[in-house]
Amino acid sequence: MALVDSGTTGLRHNGAGGLSPEQLADFHANGFVVLRQVMDEASLQRFAAAALRHPPVDQDVPGQTWPGPGRWTLARNAMADPDLAFIMASPEVTEPMRAVLEDDPKVIMFAYYDRTPGGAGIPAHNDYKRWRPIGSSMRWAFAIVPLCDFDDTAGKLELAPGSHKVAHTPDPYAPVLNADRPTRPADDAFVDPELRRGDLVIVDMHTWHRAGANSSDHHRIGLFTKWCAASHPPATGYFPYTGDVARALGPEGSRILGVSSDRPIRTTRAVIERVRHDRHEVLFLEGDGALTLPGGPAEEERSIPDWDDGNYIASLVSALDERYKVRPPWMSWVGDYDEGDHQRCRVYGYRVPVHAWGVQGEGVAWLTPEEAADRADELAEGFEASAASAWVHDPVVRGKGVTQSLGRADQYAC
Repeated sequence: MALVDSGTTGLRHNGAGGLSPEQLADFHANGFVVLRQVMDEASLQRFAAAALRHPPVDQDVPGQTWPGPGRWTLARNAMADPDLAFIMASPEVTEPMRAVLEDDPKVIMFAYYDRTPGGAGIPAHNDYKRWRPIGSSMRWAFAIVPLCDFDDTAGKLELAPGSHKVAHTPDPYAPVLNADRPTRPADDAFVDPELRRGDLVIVDMHTWHRAGANSSDHHRIGLFTKWCAASHPPATGYFPYTGDVARALGPEGSRILGVSSDRPIRTTRAVIERVRHDRHEVLFLEGDGALTLPGGPAEEERSIPDWDDGNYIASLVSALDERYKVRPPWMSWVGDYDEGDHQRCRVYGYRVPVHAWGVQGEGVAWLTPEEAADRADELAEGFEASAASAWVHDPVVRGKGVTQSLGRADQYAC
């Protein structure tokens, strides 16, 4: 298979926003495209110097201590350092992503992976994950920059051409998309794209990949980032980037963030929708002269030992179960809203199918978003009608977000 090469002097900014027509065709045909020597040496050295100030220990690995043998991660809000963040906002990354996503790109993951000498490889897998803020969008892609050669000794990153061809179909009962179950490629279907320091490889969300062990005497380091189309937000909600990250990226660079705030997310609420005779009604709680959306505290699940910060579906489902004896099998992110003076609320949506038993309870009022807006002076926090309208009317493409515990069992079960 031929790999499209962008040459050795940087990207050719022709064609669709930084990719030539041949490169874009290669991506769609194979599920990835390799651009050679995109990052200059000065940028790589600046990033590497900053990485030394931030050891890659974002995940606690029992029995292991960095820099011992293993695979180590620097992620979360590490972009608060401008010397790490600058690559993310560079046109060498954002413009190819804009081309493959066909939309403004929003970063959903910043991760610097360090596979130290003796570190084991990773078996074949794909990264569409319904429980992950960094994997639950219905249109996203990797942008990977090796900081060393990914060769036989350091550990190759191998990709399976064509394995990304997974169908997305509308759910028959709700305004969300389903992804078909993937087919695992044969072991001999993987190819080595021969990634070298400073290259950029863009990889489709469904492309299967695997990584070899590091048998060299040096660290195997790479910048692994994920980006979604602005019109296809993560079903679990974005990773909650802080205001420090937005400030590090600067006024222009901060446009790549889906959300960022100095306020922590402390609560989570649900827009529960039903459709009756073409009326799109939302469940509100009515009492003491106020209208609220059902919900509770935003708590991390931690059923899977990974950094899925921002997925509060488990705590929201538990709150709904406690009050209404209902546990939605999936939910999808609507937005984050200021609540009170110091915190934010993450809101998810769900449509009750017409054949369901339904949701009832004391103090329940079913209102259209417009009816709720007409009662603005009764809204407990002020954002409730806007959140309801966003779920019912916003023209975004949503997927199904699930709890980590469902992800452990079968993320495609709903």
